[in-house]
Amino acid sequence: MKKIFLIIFFLSVSCGYAPINKITNQNYSIVEFKANGNNRINTILKKNFGKYNKRTLERQFKLEVSSQLEKTTSSKKESGDNAVLSIKIKINLKVLEDNKNLKELKYEEFSSYNSQDNKFELKQYEKILINSLMDKILSKIHFDLASM
Repeated sequence: MKKIFLIIFFLSVSCGYAPINKITNQNYSIVEFKANGNNRINTILKKNFGKYNKRTLERQFKLEVSSQLEKTTSSKKESGDNAVLSIKIKINLKVLEDNKNLKELKYEEFSSYNSQDNKFELKQYEKILINSLMDKILSKIHFDLASM
């Protein structure tokens, strides 16, 4: 048993494995962040971008964000209640460097889910979905900013 554990340990250490969220290839900082649109999405963005406000890095970006959160009904039951709902998050991001418009990026994530009778549980599930969709969008944003 110890031999199997040691073999797995050495293979995982020697192959260069690193968790995705621990990779830090940060060559940029966000010195200013302006947002309009959905407050919940903007709060998530502001918290995340607050980690990247080191002013000593070479690349310093100013970001202007416009966000939208759309909740729609995809289908209804015979009784008229919602059966399938969907959430779509749209983000338009303008990246500025040295007060020059560097790039305009658009991100969109979408998810469908079944409605629930308990409205409290439905709201909690929607919060989880929004956070999950925002994690996907944020990873795309940071990848794009790092590759500029």
